[in-house]
Amino acid sequence: MATLRPIDGSYVLDWRDRDGVRHRDTLGRVGVFPKKRAEALLRQIEIETSPGYLALNPKPVLSLGGFGPVYLAWHANEYPASHYRVAQIVADYLLPEFEHWRLDAIAPKQVDAWKHKRLAAGAKSQTVIKELRTLKAILNKAVEWREIPASPIEHVAAPRILDSKPPRYYTAAELGMLYGACRATVNGGEGPQPNPQHAHWWRLYANTGLRRTEGLILKRAWVGQEAMKVLSTEEDRTKSGKWREIPLTVGAQEALDGMPLAGEYVMPRITLPSLSRAFKRDADRGGLDGSLHTLRHTYCSHLVMAGVPLRTVQQLLGHSTIAVTEHYVHLAPGHLAAASRSISL
Repeated sequence: MATLRPIDGSYVLDWRDRDGVRHRDTLGRVGVFPKKRAEALLRQIEIETSPGYLALNPKPVLSLGGFGPVYLAWHANEYPASHYRVAQIVADYLLPEFEHWRLDAIAPKQVDAWKHKRLAAGAKSQTVIKELRTLKAILNKAVEWREIPASPIEHVAAPRILDSKPPRYYTAAELGMLYGACRATVNGGEGPQPNPQHAHWWRLYANTGLRRTEGLILKRAWVGQEAMKVLSTEEDRTKSGKWREIPLTVGAQEALDGMPLAGEYVMPRITLPSLSRAFKRDADRGGLDGSLHTLRHTYCSHLVMAGVPLRTVQQLLGHSTIAVTEHYVHLAPGHLAAASRSISL
């Protein structure tokens, strides 16, 4: 119901829209703003919010292409650490398939067909799971913002993981190959050469388990003599939004000592894609597979192999749950053998 009242000498129009959101519009000063004009606006609002009018004039439903930019703008503010990947998923895999579809018309059958097409094209199950999770998150946000009454794909199942295998990590010898590739001379010294500084970058990541973004936001003020803090601030947030402390290994300290002291940040100012490409080039030169994230797997794997309790590993890595850390439990010294020796049949 809409009301028109004079408040503090001004006409105020109080009403709720079709989504139940309350509006209080100040029209103008009493005696200056025409009363008839204020009453006409009141009647217009009463008509446009009446059940009959709403039934004949349903709210238009946005397409994924129309809602996507609004969602991404919100996501960039809420989750800056993971936004690059989400924006890439939307642009490369969701919009090409669903851009012109209304949010409430994206059918489960259509999404299942898209899943199978992605898998047939060679995408890994985990990759398609992330993409489906992103699509569901967009539709759930549309429900929260009352763009649609319910998500049409709420019950669509994630692809089965058929390519399960332990996380890839580097041995000490492989890390030596990676660092060596950064200091090598290629093409007889002709043309672009590897950057020796990269060896310190990759060694820091391997000795701390930092996520890609966490390395770039790491400030020198956060690094102490024996440990460093990874803080989540309004300016630079971690993935979880929580801070943690990481003791400095000899390797981490030597990596820090080898990096320039100039500037507020430990790492140079470089974009996330450029950092990943730099690692891929150095890994290829060293004859290694994997990505920059493999260095995080490496830190975690070597902690577990050294017998560090999983709960401690979880805290050092900043894993959200112990279930994530348990992906590395197979590396614990003799854990299967000890378990099997506990019975005698």
